Amino acid sequence: MYSRRDLLRALGAAAVAHRLPSGLWAEELPYRPLGRTGRAVVPLALGGQATLQYPTNYYDPPDIIVRAVELGLNYLDTANAYGPSQAQYGMAFDRIHLKPNDPNYNAALRERLYIASKTSNRYSRNRSQPNAATAISDLKNTMTQVFGDGRGYVPEGACLDCFQIHNLGSIAQVDQIYAGLERRDDPQVDPLGALAGLLDFRDGANLTGLNPEKKRWIKRIGITGHPADVLMNCMQRDQWHILETLLLPINVNDRRYFSNHLNAVPVARARGMAVIAIKLFGQGAMYNQPTNPTVIQTVGVPGGVAPADLIRYTLSLPGVDAAAVGIGHINRNDLSDDQLVANIQGAVAPSASAAELLAIESQVAQIHGTSTNGSFQPAYKGLQQPTGVQVARDADRLIIRWNTALAGDQPIHAYQIYAGANLVATVPFTPQTTLDPLSLTAPASAIPGDPIRVVATVNSPFPPRRR
Repeated sequence: MYSRRDLLRALGAAAVAHRLPSGLWAEELPYRPLGRTGRAVVPLALGGQATLQYPTNYYDPPDIIVRAVELGLNYLDTANAYGPSQAQYGMAFDRIHLKPNDPNYNAALRERLYIASKTSNRYSRNRSQPNAATAISDLKNTMTQVFGDGRGYVPEGACLDCFQIHNLGSIAQVDQIYAGLERRDDPQVDPLGALAGLLDFRDGANLTGLNPEKKRWIKRIGITGHPADVLMNCMQRDQWHILETLLLPINVNDRRYFSNHLNAVPVARARGMAVIAIKLFGQGAMYNQPTNPTVIQTVGVPGGVAPADLIRYTLSLPGVDAAAVGIGHINRNDLSDDQLVANIQGAVAPSASAAELLAIESQVAQIHGTSTNGSFQPAYKGLQQPTGVQVARDADRLIIRWNTALAGDQPIHAYQIYAGANLVATVPFTPQTTLDPLSLTAPASAIPGDPIRVVATVNSPFPPRRR
């Protein structure tokens, strides 16, 4: 009789998922490093939405969490904005003994898990709104709901692996979360952004006066959001290297919108940040949900693109570490009717080749259309050429500076430097990881004439699109 490990070896990861036994050991699933966090995770994370947020069509949402852990998933996602989701985790953790005050606390299991939540509040302190929720009150709410009694109590030893600033949608919001960071030890600074306060709860410090007990409730800080340019700006401003994770939408139709994979992901990877993809099913749009697109209750739809292919596509893209997918329905008695099992199939499958990626894109376009991301991703803008081109002379050298181009539906390959009509230099593309411009220094004699122009060129691993 095959052991679970033998079954994986004999059938191969891509063929195994629909036959996975419910007791599969975690070490039998593949792991990926999660950026510079020092952690490794199964590339499929349990998303905190779907039935965990909207439990009306499922009698026991915490069992989804228990089932995910049983099947070997170790990245568990939730958020303050997801209604009852955090409380569902609290109930599930009672069942599998993951609260530190439990006499049967399973410390080994807790060590294996990577538990992340989020705050949508931009400030840690805002005296002009003394009764408003803050990133710190959200953190306290998460801790008591997930690990405590849901009424304020948090047991000693409870800790999140990551707490993320959620759903950044504008540069103004980025300004808010950075507010006062360099003067966070000054009690007169107000308002004080989310990052300043969360750092205290990461470091066990009390520079802000918001953590008098010097709790260490979070191990890492991350960001989430939808617009690539906003997320890029937020990462570029992080001169302290606080941010360790980036969670953002990336699915089969990403290139048909303002692409996150071709713009924000290269910046995150160059900074060593983990990248977690969401919205792999277009928030339900790829399965044509007519009412509540957040909750899909079936394993795909008849004639539709298989969920495993939607997951495999995103997890095959360079730079993506994991994908968080919400679950609407499990079935312990029929593995073919269990969304977790179907999704694991895509997560453990071999990476798709470039030809396979294009084939999946084409299949989705034909069956589900290309207008699936409009509710959460900015419209396609095409290749946007570099901005802020400046030329300075230093003795007999010219220093040319520019801000990054933004990709359309093809990766940026290089920057070409023109002096008048003459191509005088080509600079391979590198992501702009700080607010400092990209630059080229060259002898003035090598760049005769003007005006100086910087033009981005693209690779073409994908065919041109008709839009």
